[in-house]
Amino acid sequence: MRNSVFWAVLLAVGLAFIVLSRVLIANEYFYFAGYVVLEYIVLSTAWNILGGYTGYTNFGTGAFFATGAYSSVVLHKLPLLLHTHFGLTIPPVPLPLMIVVGGIVSGLVGLGTGYLTLRLRGVFFAIATLALSIVVQTLIVNWDFVGGSRGIYIIRPALAPITGGYIQYLFSLMTLLAVIAIGIARSIERSRLGLGFHAIRDDELAAEASGVPTLNLKLISTTISGALMGMAGAPLPYYVTYLDPTSSFNLAYAVNSVAMPVIGGMTSWVGPLIGAILLGTIQQLATVMISSAANLLIVGLLLIAFVTLAPNGLIGLRRQNPFLFSFQGRVSRRQIWLQFLLPLIGIVIAVNIAGALVQVFFPAIPGLVLAQLFAIATIWPQLAVCAKRLHDRGRSAWFLLVGLIPAVGGVWLFVECYCLSGNSGANAYGPAPDTGVPAALAQAA
Repeated sequence: MRNSVFWAVLLAVGLAFIVLSRVLIANEYFYFAGYVVLEYIVLSTAWNILGGYTGYTNFGTGAFFATGAYSSVVLHKLPLLLHTHFGLTIPPVPLPLMIVVGGIVSGLVGLGTGYLTLRLRGVFFAIATLALSIVVQTLIVNWDFVGGSRGIYIIRPALAPITGGYIQYLFSLMTLLAVIAIGIARSIERSRLGLGFHAIRDDELAAEASGVPTLNLKLISTTISGALMGMAGAPLPYYVTYLDPTSSFNLAYAVNSVAMPVIGGMTSWVGPLIGAILLGTIQQLATVMISSAANLLIVGLLLIAFVTLAPNGLIGLRRQNPFLFSFQGRVSRRQIWLQFLLPLIGIVIAVNIAGALVQVFFPAIPGLVLAQLFAIATIWPQLAVCAKRLHDRGRSAWFLLVGLIPAVGGVWLFVECYCLSGNSGANAYGPAPDTGVPAALAQAA
């Protein structure tokens, strides 16, 4: 697909998503959670331009993200500053302009980072980016104009520039930022610039010897990556309404921006998108149903699993195994994991995420039970085929393991149905009594 056509389709999908969400969803929690997922899409895509395409691991996501956030704080206070000291009256700076300025400032920081770390590679570059994050955080903590270590309160405007609440406005802006980030990543991947990035990633010395301008390309990569991260951070003060160094330099931003491309796949623009949607949605559901403290634990477990079993992410797994769920020749343990059990786990997780979303936004529907029914109906034929072929090849231990999966699933489904039918009070599969609030939200509160 040509770039112009892809950009047109991408913008159309983004606008349709914004319009349909406004029309179909009135629950503001969806916009709060969706904003975070879209924010992670931008951050992971931006990280992948430097870390995936160019091969330079960046642990300084918090520095670029916070630079964009505090740029918005400065612009927010600018009218009052000019009026107090110079007697000038200017209108409040609109948020889209803050996003552009945040991207420019963070891009300049990325350019400076690339220039100062030209001779560093591998782990040394990663350590330098981590040091950059610490330096920027120290500067913010000691800058009283933006609140310093105390933090600063940001009052949202009473009315959004477009119809709807202000959180819906932030959601729409972040959707457009995600569209822009994905479009830029895809355009880079299919251009001469992307070929240069890939040459640096594969072998920088050989690329330089072949005439590839590695110096300029690294500066471009760090600048684009930093600018997109700064643009993602610019709306943060209006989202949280209270900004302090702890929230803006949160470890979750650095961890997730690395984990999402790794899980989705770092060699394509699709990988960070899939990883951000998967991990972001799981973390939002865990925040509602368990605790926000479980978010990094979930990310860590998934990261360990993918680094061990699928080091090239979901995209790499699909390219290496174009015929998933197919068994040819001798069945090995690795083939069982890569071609059967790992996709099986993915199906179960995806179906349960969909069921949980149904449960949260439509509490009258037993979404989790329906999800379990659908998951078992979907994977049962594959379980039967896998078990039979394992048994035919004499792998009785693996046959028993696979045979136990539907049994455990059936017991779990029976327990769920019993809880649904036998408990007349509040439970995890229906609305809390007399409140109209989904039980998952009520339990989290």
